[in-house]
Amino acid sequence: MTLGDMRDLGVRRLIASCLNHSCRHTTLVEVWTYPAATEITYFKRRVACAICGARGERIDVRPNWKEQPPVPAKR
Repeated sequence: MTLGDMRDLGVRRLIASCLNHSCRHTTLVEVWTYPAATEITYFKRRVACAICGARGERIDVRPNWKEQPPVPAKR
């Protein structure tokens, strides 16, 4: 998925979670300055946990689906 695809669905930020069992830090990542063609996997290779320093396979990065607007009910 690209940032453009994510933005089309109403999501503006990524959520990065540390997978280190003794840490589990989670933060939102602002990505509005990045081009729409940027793949979300691009950030997984570059994000580091601000608490324990975990990187790479120890970090999970995905769209912050909680900010996606609700879908109107069909009648």
